Amino acid sequence: MKTLLSITALILIFTHIIFSQQARDALRPDLGEKVGTCNACGMDVFDKMLTKVEITTDNETFYACGMGCAFGMTEGKTFTSMKVVDFPTVSMIEADGSYFVIGSRLTPVRAMIPVFAFGSDKDAEAFVNTYGGMVYGYEQFKEFAKRVREKRGR
Repeated sequence: MKTLLSITALILIFTHIIFSQQARDALRPDLGEKVGTCNACGMDVFDKMLTKVEITTDNETFYACGMGCAFGMTEGKTFTSMKVVDFPTVSMIEADGSYFVIGSRLTPVRAMIPVFAFGSDKDAEAFVNTYGGMVYGYEQFKEFAKRVREKRGR
């Protein structure tokens, strides 16, 4: 009888694991193709990530999972371009001059500091009016990210 109960329990556990993984896979957003790995935290970076940062130097392009890691990776280094995903248009825009919303009710997939980027302050404010959060300019957010990295020891 104990053996039958043990086998039944194992079958139930195995079935739960299989269906739980299928449910997680079905709920996972389509992040597209992997474009790289964040050099700061080791997280995979995907084409359709809303927090993806593309950093270009004279001889290479690499990616960060979000602006917090991007600032850490580029601090004291020369780069020619840093692009972020503009939330309303889902197109790549220059990070310098962009606006960043942190602390909203929406949480982006895969980012050390959950933040959305906007090409205009009006778009960022409209987002905050709907989803909450705070708007930071590029330099403000750079300082904020630096403080977060220092607290986390990175």
